[in-house]
Amino acid sequence: MGEWSVHDPVCETPPGRGLFPSIGSAAVEREALLEGSVQPGGREPAPPALRIVQGFVNTVDREHGPDLFDDAAGLAEWLGRNHLPAPVSDGDLERVREVREALRSLLLANNGEPYDPAASAVLERAAARARLEPTFPPDGAGLVPRSGGLDAALGRILAAAFAAMLDGTWHRLKACPGANCAWAFYDRSTNASATWCSMSICGGRAKAGAYYRRRRAAGA
Repeated sequence: MGEWSVHDPVCETPPGRGLFPSIGSAAVEREALLEGSVQPGGREPAPPALRIVQGFVNTVDREHGPDLFDDAAGLAEWLGRNHLPAPVSDGDLERVREVREALRSLLLANNGEPYDPAASAVLERAAARARLEPTFPPDGAGLVPRSGGLDAALGRILAAAFAAMLDGTWHRLKACPGANCAWAFYDRSTNASATWCSMSICGGRAKAGAYYRRRRAAGA
C-alpha cells in the first residue's frame, strides 16, 4: 500500500512520531485506542452511527503498536467500553481481527485501493453468524443480530457499516494508504477527495519519499 517503500529512510519513524506524536507511554496510547480519541490532522470523528466502525478498525497502531486485540482482556475491555459486552477468550481473537481487517480493506477501497472480494466474504460470514435480521421500528429500520455474545457484538458493528452504505456516508469513511498506517478517518471535504489521515504525517511522508526517490534516481 501507499506510494513508497517501507525501506525508504524517510518512511521509517521512531516511536512517538506517528499517530501519537505527544504520547510517551504505552499505557496512555492504549487508553487512547480504547477511547477512540485519536483523530490525526485534527479531523472530526465519523458521525455517531458510524463511529463504532471507525473505532473498531482503529484498535491497532500498525506502525508501533499496541493492538488491543492481541489478548482477550483488551478485546473484552474495548467491547465493554462500546456497550457491546460479550464473554471472549483467546480463541476468539483471530476471527475478530479478521473481521477488523476485512472492514479496513473496504475502507482502503473507499480511498482508491483495489477492492478485495475476500474481505466481503469475511464480512458476509460474520453477518451470517450474527444472524442479522431486518427490523422496522417507528424510529427507523435496521439490522439486528439474533445471535448472542461475541457474534452479536460483531453483528452490530456490521449493521452500522451496512446502514452507512445505504445512507450515503460509507464512502467518506476511508483508510489511509500510508505505509504502516491504514488508519480509518472520516473525510468531510466537500467532494470527499481527502487521501491521507493527516497531511502533516502520512501526506508529508509521501512527499518526502517521492523527493528522496527522485534524488536517488538522479544520482544513479
